[in-house]
Amino acid sequence: MRPLRLSAAALSAAVLLLTAPSAAASARTHDTTHTTGADIGGSFETPLVPAPSPFTTYPGGQPMGPWAVGGHSVDLTSDRLWDAAEGSQSLDLNGSTSGSVSQTIPTHPLTSYVVSFELAGNPAWAPALKTGELRVDGVPVKTFGFDITGRGFRDMGYTRQTAVFTSLLKNSVTLTFASTVPGPGGPVIDDVRVQSCLLVLCPPLP
Repeated sequence: MRPLRLSAAALSAAVLLLTAPSAAASARTHDTTHTTGADIGGSFETPLVPAPSPFTTYPGGQPMGPWAVGGHSVDLTSDRLWDAAEGSQSLDLNGSTSGSVSQTIPTHPLTSYVVSFELAGNPAWAPALKTGELRVDGVPVKTFGFDITGRGFRDMGYTRQTAVFTSLLKNSVTLTFASTVPGPGGPVIDDVRVQSCLLVLCPPLP
């Protein structure tokens, strides 16, 4: 078999950044679960936070359903405390302080993927601006931030965030959502979705 030769243009497209409406992404993509069998558990509905607890803290190094927890800790949070974007649970990326969650998903070589998720912030703790990163194999592909000013437990104000990356020669990648703020209140994520798309049909860069 001849070795694969990639042009400079192809290499430069290895990791793309994108912030765009999810409707555009949905119109041009299809769910990775239909093409690779991946089940990323992106709504954080399992494990179940046992009643009457408002949240369960998972320390770094401990699994949380399909996710591996890193950093210090994260809080899997029930809607008994605040509203989820989808279902009844969401994830605060800060437990006692900044944490992360990671998951390895199957990919196809030379295929692009759209990662989208709902973003808010723990409204109970400073700082007002909650920040974090989405990483692919440890490389940041998107930085995100959410200002909790004026928000509350029943008015979380979730916004849809979107990023695109390209898998060149790999059959799997590791996605990581990491907080970049200290303290007990961090970015809150929910409804994580991964969809594949042909590079020429992916949502355009802004």
